Amino acid sequence: MAQTTFRLHLSHGHARQDAEDLLQDVLVRVLENIREYRGEARFKSWVFGIATHVCLDHLRKRKRWRVEAQSLGEQETTADPEKIERLVGLMHQPEFRYEIREHIAFCFSCISRTLPPEEQAAVMLNEVLGFTSEESAKILSVSEPVFRHRLAAARAKMTADYDGLCALINKSGVCHQCRGLQEVAGDGYGGADLLQIEVAPGVAVTAENLFDARLGIVREADLESGHTHTLHDLFFRNLSQREESR
Repeated sequence: MAQTTFRLHLSHGHARQDAEDLLQDVLVRVLENIREYRGEARFKSWVFGIATHVCLDHLRKRKRWRVEAQSLGEQETTADPEKIERLVGLMHQPEFRYEIREHIAFCFSCISRTLPPEEQAAVMLNEVLGFTSEESAKILSVSEPVFRHRLAAARAKMTADYDGLCALINKSGVCHQCRGLQEVAGDGYGGADLLQIEVAPGVAVTAENLFDARLGIVREADLESGHTHTLHDLFFRNLSQREESR
């Protein structure tokens, strides 16, 4: 349960230290309020109700990220030889392996930070963590119609934002950031390649279906403790600092 709750905070685009602090806050609140649990919902849903509201309170105090936040970070890094040297050193640690699928999950979290917190929570609960619309609405303390409206708005905005940002989605070629990091990792430090996100056989290639195909990768990726998490921890910290300071 704690690991899944931690994933909730990371998937919302929190830096690891923030996610760990929020998890501790959640555990304290669960212990303080355990007597209030009446069994009217799954215990997991009750805990995630607490966790989600802790997460929302934190996000409301932060700035929403720009859609181009990752691209700006990439430009800053490539223009600074010292940053490139540190990046290479990190990616050549013995335990490191660059997994493109984990980077896809990282990018998804970053794009989700461009959403209003309530819409971000809707897409994470339903699309990533697998809660039903009914469960998600109860977790967020809203009606189902309100929840479905937020989810539809989140999906529409993220789908539009990906258009032109991610070549793995828009079919214009290979994602330069994914491929560039794979090249920096070099032989022995890169996982399986992923040239194109594809919809299931027989399914029409539409923006919505490509978004669903991406979601399938995001759900399976181990963003919190996978082989690439040290790189993404660094990126999350840098992006958070840059977006908060503007």
